[in-house]
Amino acid sequence: MKTIIKFFVLLLLPTLLFSQNASWQVSGKIIDKSKKAVPFANVYINNTTIGTVTDQNGSFSLRIPARFQKIDLVVSFVGYETLKKTLLQSEKKLQNLVFTLQNGIELKEVQVVAKHDNEWRRKWKIFNRGLLGESEFFKDCKILNPEVIVLTYDKKKNVVATAREPLIIQNDAFGLKIRFQMDKFESDGEKTYFSGLKYFEKMTPASPQEQKLWERHKKKSYRDSFRNFLVALKDNKVQENGFAIFKVRLPKTMYFGRTTVEQEVRDGTILPCEAKDICMFDRQTEEFVIYSDYPLMVFVTNRFNPIKLFTDYPYYYSIVNLINFHATFGENGWLSKPNGILIQGYWGHEGFANMLPDDYFSEDFQKRDSTLAQNDIRAIASTTLETQPEIQPVDLPSPHLIASKGFKTDSIATKEISVQGVIYDSNPTAELSEERTIPQLVSNDINVKISESDYNLTIFDLLRRIPGLMVINEQGQYRIHFRSTNTNLGGGGGSITPALLLDGNFIDDESTVMNLLNNFSVRDIKSLGAIKYGNSAAFGARGGNGTIVIITNK
Repeated sequence: MKTIIKFFVLLLLPTLLFSQNASWQVSGKIIDKSKKAVPFANVYINNTTIGTVTDQNGSFSLRIPARFQKIDLVVSFVGYETLKKTLLQSEKKLQNLVFTLQNGIELKEVQVVAKHDNEWRRKWKIFNRGLLGESEFFKDCKILNPEVIVLTYDKKKNVVATAREPLIIQNDAFGLKIRFQMDKFESDGEKTYFSGLKYFEKMTPASPQEQKLWERHKKKSYRDSFRNFLVALKDNKVQENGFAIFKVRLPKTMYFGRTTVEQEVRDGTILPCEAKDICMFDRQTEEFVIYSDYPLMVFVTNRFNPIKLFTDYPYYYSIVNLINFHATFGENGWLSKPNGILIQGYWGHEGFANMLPDDYFSEDFQKRDSTLAQNDIRAIASTTLETQPEIQPVDLPSPHLIASKGFKTDSIATKEISVQGVIYDSNPTAELSEERTIPQLVSNDINVKISESDYNLTIFDLLRRIPGLMVINEQGQYRIHFRSTNTNLGGGGGSITPALLLDGNFIDDESTVMNLLNNFSVRDIKSLGAIKYGNSAAFGARGGNGTIVIITNK
């Protein structure tokens, strides 16, 4: 039987490779209710860079990559209600479509506010960080038309935002402008919920070097993202792509002392699981389903966490809470039906600052999607004789469900959540209560003051404040060293990178020091200082290049 299946896969492979490079076409005309053509209307595929404007006759035509089996076609024009239509590649009539726009709500006159008070600035700060997220690319992302946004409070003092027209968000790290037609935004400063339609427009690079930098940033953001996790899940290649999954049977919000994943597994608080345990392919909708009656703990094993809670898993991790037991996603990792999913921890900081379009694929993704994997979730679903697990209905209670507390369950109807919406929670998933003694061999020569306004910066921005410390960025790769470093006292191997004293732990291995610094968030740092190469000799030859001193908040 296995031989027959393998033979069938080989026969099918050329067809699959051809279809991956093919495309399908959608064309039509946009008119108003009086049957007149609407020229210069925006027509685009939601969450992608695929779009156009209608010509003088209101006509349009779009070519869709073959990998998109289903799309949401969006039509928008000032003064009319936005139209969204779901289209399937398998439909016979995709040419000469006619869409009729209805008159929209008349826009109120914009009142220009000369000066914003402290209360408005507080609301803006919550909105801006909630929408853009708090990733390392936050400082490269900005809203170009903030004047269209109206900020208010609801009864529970959550910030609620509406917009008179689509927001234009520019991401200088990725070379993208995003047109975001916001349906809803709510945030209490920690939990954030937003939904809407998005069109990504590629910016023109000033040079080939800038284009390469954009691609490098996008690849880095995609590699560790929740979206890539879903792609790895459906490919049944979770471990190969830098993820480890556990079901959380007994959630903890406080750990008294550091622990290990191995110990937690022995204690029964978490349970290892594989992709096939929480993911299946729905043949009817041609989509994938992630399901679990327990919250999922997902480690990003490419991201070293200097403030490690689990000593055998020193990585950042997230908690994925499937509030309504399941969510649906497509081939490219975009959630088509989020179903009120709550994302906490590392991925809880995601937002527009690290958002990529649906038609973005890294080179690694293209390579692993260019051939039919014999052990991916779709293949497992097609070859196994076992019955696929039944998805629990939305209104079925479960004793294992950890419902989120806060505005979401109280102010947003369950019916609405089942159709759209992801909730990002930037709160720590768990806290560590542990006394620490930090040996101080010598006092710092330099101390760097850190304020809340620095949270948008990188640690390398702060290191530039240390007199005599050279911080060099070569195509996204950082190097640091003190001027006039005494190489006779260097750490060996010709390296002139300073050592790192992290919470009393002395580290002088160059690759480990730079890996730690690259993964630090300024929010995690309580104090930052430096001991120059002279006084740092108190650490022996290992401190001859100088020492960066960091004390973390936890």
